[in-house]
Amino acid sequence: MARKVGGRVYQSGKKKFYYLRYQMDGKDNRVRLMDTSGNPITSKAEAQAAANRILAHIHESDKTEQLRKLKNDIQDAEEAAVIAELNMRNAAASIDKGWELFMACPKRPKSCRMMKIAKYSTAANYHAYYERFRKWIAETYPAVHLLSEVSNNIAVEFMETVRATGATGTYNKYLQFLKCFYKTLLEAGKIASVNPFGEIEREDMAYHSKKELSREQIYSLIQSADGELRVLLALGYFCGFRLGDCCTLKWNEINLERGIIERIPRKTARTVKDPAQSVVKVGIPRSLLDMLLELPEDGVYVLPKAAADYLGGRKPAISHTIQAHFIRCGIQTTEERMDGSGARAIAVYGFHSLRYSYVSHNAEAGTPAAVIQRNAGHANPAMTEHYTRISDDNALKYAAALAMPELEEGNVAHDPEPEREELRRIVETWDIGRVRRLLDFAERLK
Repeated sequence: MARKVGGRVYQSGKKKFYYLRYQMDGKDNRVRLMDTSGNPITSKAEAQAAANRILAHIHESDKTEQLRKLKNDIQDAEEAAVIAELNMRNAAASIDKGWELFMACPKRPKSCRMMKIAKYSTAANYHAYYERFRKWIAETYPAVHLLSEVSNNIAVEFMETVRATGATGTYNKYLQFLKCFYKTLLEAGKIASVNPFGEIEREDMAYHSKKELSREQIYSLIQSADGELRVLLALGYFCGFRLGDCCTLKWNEINLERGIIERIPRKTARTVKDPAQSVVKVGIPRSLLDMLLELPEDGVYVLPKAAADYLGGRKPAISHTIQAHFIRCGIQTTEERMDGSGARAIAVYGFHSLRYSYVSHNAEAGTPAAVIQRNAGHANPAMTEHYTRISDDNALKYAAALAMPELEEGNVAHDPEPEREELRRIVETWDIGRVRRLLDFAERLK
């Protein structure tokens, strides 16, 4: 026999949604009334009709079937509501507003959390990548307006256009960003879809490191330069600093009396947990010391114009000046690609070549690997670097390995006999006591 179950329709809450309240098996039940599309019902007549549909299932004689139908009815309404909510999210996430949505996500990459995006920063690069993607979608798929409408096939097609016009490194940078872009939006609940770039694989990199410069090339670069450029190049080679660290070196990081530079590299300055472990201590060889002594100490930065240009977002102008100087010294800075891809030429020499030469020449001179890694600011091997401490005496000793006497004041460039050059190099690493004993011995040989 069909059981008689009564129910009552009523409104509740600030939004005045309609609910059905009924009792079954001694239990009081309440369910919000939704239409067949999963939207809240706003009229009493529709609410009563929806309540009647639910109660009709309850009135069926077969309890098992009654419960199943009731559960399915409620579940279908709930699923429809979830789908409607997801569709609303996707509808709000247009491709045109994609960058703003990304920048509003609390767990976006740290490089994108600055209040203002600096020119030539990682965030600026990411914005440029997204703008290219947005414009390509608008031109190639004008009917696609939502981020959720970008399929894997569309993503693959876009990456093919990047591959056709850029190097492997460029391809991987675009892919890394766009994967991160969608992943960030998905985790923040801004969109409800799959990551269309998620299954695309990175390209194998063909690395083209900057080439090492010979001592003759380095001498030519430094000797023929003047003004701040000369000191900038000398800092790059004798200290192994990156361009940004050379441009923004401060006077309070230099101790001319001790002949020491101590600085935390810009690359790690914002992420260091223990500054004492991150300070790079580099000895100043005589040739660089002479240049620094000639400069006026009337400001914060050693090279004020270079600092202003670098911090003002004019790094490309600095790099252009350096590359032009390389070419004037007979050093060809690029090589054409041999793969016929049409991508831009490979840069083989540049300011970073000075840093590469610093590491290579120090290694050839016998400077301990741990010291080179610490001075260069490299992270590995991590434990060796972590426990390495460099004294002032050793910093000066290792700096002497790169000494270039022909640049020193009063010395004239020449090609010394190798034995004399070797003796000079060895003596420069000795303490004064050993030097005096050698002089006494030399006097007896006269």
